[in-house]
Amino acid sequence: MEANPVRIVQYFDGEKQSIIPLFQRHYTWNNRNWQTLWEDIMQCYDNMDPTHFMDSTHFMGAIVSIPARTVPVGVTKHLIIDGQQRLLTIAVLLCALRDGWGEAQRAEQIQDYLANRYYEGSVDYPKILPTQDDREEYSQLLTPHVNCSRKSQHLMHEAYLFFKNALLSKDDNDEMIDPNKIFDIVRQCLQVVMINLAETDDPYVIFESLNYKAEPLTQADLVRNYILMKFRHSLGPGGEQEKVYKESWLPLEQLLGNSIDEFLRHYASRDGDNIKKPKIYAAIKAKFSDLKTTDQIEMEIREMRRHGGYYDIFLHPEKEDNQDIKKRLLSLSKMEVSICYPLLLKLFSAYEKGQYNENVLSKCLSIIESMILRRTVCDEKRSALNKLFIRLASKFITVVDPDKWLESELLRTVRSERWPEDEEFTRALINNPIYGEKGIRLVLERIETVLAGKEVIDLSNKKITIEHIMPQQLTEEWKEMLGANYFDIHKQYLDTAGNLTLTAYNSELGNLPFSEKKKKFLESGIALNRIIANEDVWGQEQILKRAKFLADEAKKLWRRPVAIS
Repeated sequence: MEANPVRIVQYFDGEKQSIIPLFQRHYTWNNRNWQTLWEDIMQCYDNMDPTHFMDSTHFMGAIVSIPARTVPVGVTKHLIIDGQQRLLTIAVLLCALRDGWGEAQRAEQIQDYLANRYYEGSVDYPKILPTQDDREEYSQLLTPHVNCSRKSQHLMHEAYLFFKNALLSKDDNDEMIDPNKIFDIVRQCLQVVMINLAETDDPYVIFESLNYKAEPLTQADLVRNYILMKFRHSLGPGGEQEKVYKESWLPLEQLLGNSIDEFLRHYASRDGDNIKKPKIYAAIKAKFSDLKTTDQIEMEIREMRRHGGYYDIFLHPEKEDNQDIKKRLLSLSKMEVSICYPLLLKLFSAYEKGQYNENVLSKCLSIIESMILRRTVCDEKRSALNKLFIRLASKFITVVDPDKWLESELLRTVRSERWPEDEEFTRALINNPIYGEKGIRLVLERIETVLAGKEVIDLSNKKITIEHIMPQQLTEEWKEMLGANYFDIHKQYLDTAGNLTLTAYNSELGNLPFSEKKKKFLESGIALNRIIANEDVWGQEQILKRAKFLADEAKKLWRRPVAIS
């Protein structure tokens, strides 16, 4: 391995090509990065002595490369293991400088830094060849006077516009920026440390040491890079890396987007280890390190892609075709529960393989929903269930009756992981303040669905919110209705289930007298509210009566069998 300080423009000299390999992330620098680079250039601009360029040297960091496989014809190629963002940004700056210059000879000189002129029309044409996701947009910038008048979705085009506008600005002396000086600074003042690996060096070991603890690489970036480095570099189309990337990894990234880190954490945890977010990469790496052949690695990536499809349904239950399964996943989604995902990945995988039918899967989801909803109402910490669901996922291999197995396992949990019994569940629904908890809306919506039958309204409407029947701020009329103990009643029952309902008229109802609220409830399309309208007054007795009704309904909807001792 060689390490030497060089001017960054040397990566653009001569007939050669720096290739950004597939395992690298796409171009991510944004306005903050461009602004910082421009400010650094302008600092050199203000301090530069034309006869002593080195007095204004600016260090940009390191660029790590390794010689790529050579061929008898074409230009010399190197893979850029680290530093691609710097190289590409300088290339985009050169494109903007080329197009903003009035001198044709200077523009042609800059184009020679950007492209190998004798290879136009071939893959060897650009001096910098971005990863596949960026190539089309970058190739557009290589064409002089590219039509980029509007900001596009791609960051490279936005960078081009940023630098083009910056070059039209004025310096600290209120004079127009001199493009000659900017070009000289790019050529003479911007330095990097060139780290050139030997062909016998392991590029990923270097990449890992540079980036494992660094930002902005995500855990998913590190996993992708590690996996793709297991395959031969793709210098042209159709190589091993490109095939695996396009067929397996890219679809997974596109499907899960920003959720891919969490997916990888749950995917790695399903075998029994409680993986924390900073350890995702290490856990996946350990799993892949046991695979000896590229066929085994490809098989594992396909398995990962398959599980990513299940995970997408967990995040977007509306994509599920089976209505019972969709209903259960929607309930878990409303409670914002992800702790059960390692087990769900095992359940869905076995279901897709035909080990049991959709009715059994729906029963399993119903059991999980019942446990989590009951614990939510009883104000039990969800964090206590992390290890439980990971433990269950690791124990689930091939179970003949998974619903019966799961039910049995959950009934035998320790107290901190318990599935609350009917008595505790009823007591909590009647007495616990539950307003603001994620479970209360699910309780009210599901009971409303049962009461309304076929005439249920669309409860997913965002205008429908949770309303306090006895208001949060008591008026004199409410105090008079509640009686002498109004303060204690209000304090004890305000946020309990018996005093909460669903309505699209929350702002209109506010702290209106109960007689006025009754009129609205009587006309409501929500069955729960029409029941409230049957009451003449609203106080402690009515709140407790309604709470017991809700608890009785909830026990039937979220059943828990009696444990057999």
